[in-house]
Parts: sequence; C-alpha cells; structure tokens
Amino acid sequence: MSENLSNAMGESTPKITAETSSTVDKITAAADNIVAKAGDALDKLEDKAEELWDKAKSTEIGTKAGDALDKLEDKAEELWDKAKSGELTAQAKEAFRDAKDEAGKLWDKVMDKLDGDDTDAPDTEKQA
Repeated sequence: MSENLSNAMGESTPKITAETSSTVDKITAAADNIVAKAGDALDKLEDKAEELWDKAKSTEIGTKAGDALDKLEDKAEELWDKAKSGELTAQAKEAFRDAKDEAGKLWDKVMDKLDGDDTDAPDTEKQA
C-alpha cells in the first residue's frame, strides 16, 4: 500500500511543479507588463517636463511671472508709501481704538451679567 501511495505522490509532483511554473510565468509576465507601462508613463512625464522647461526658457511662462511680479511690486510700493506717510498708522490707530471701545462694551456686558444686573444692557435678541 505504501508503494501505491508513493507512486501516486510521485505522479502528482510534476503536475504541481508544472502548475507552479505556469503561475510564476504568469506573474512574471504581469510584472513585465507593469514595468513596460511604468516605463512608458515615465517617458511621457519626461517629455512633458522637457516641454515645460523649454516653454519656461522661452519666457512664455516667464512673461506671465514677470507681469505678476510687477503688479506685486506696485502694490508693495503703494503700501510702503502709505506706511511712510503715516496713513497706515492712522488707520491702524483708528481700528485699534474702535476695537478697544467694542471690547470695553463687551466687558461691561459680561460684568453686568455676572453681577446679575443686566438692566442697562440692551436686549440684543429682541432688537434682532
């Protein structure tokens, strides 16, 4: 009986080996296909990068960047002039004063609520 078993196992071993070989071949072929597609994609990417680089060198993009830079420089110069003249300082002081007043009003409301005396505070819900 053990002879029959060993003969049966011996006959199936080449079949398993052949199936394994076939699976390895399929995996290898799939990997080769993926590598080829990745290579094609990389080639296209390199071509596009080279095309963009050529455009940048030919100043198509450089001109647009230069225009945007000129606009930024003009705006910066305008702000600098305002800062030198004190206009921005005056505007900042006014905004700070307004914020300070609002903060004071809010603080008073909070303190009134904490003290339980909210008769002086306007009822904002009814006004809205």
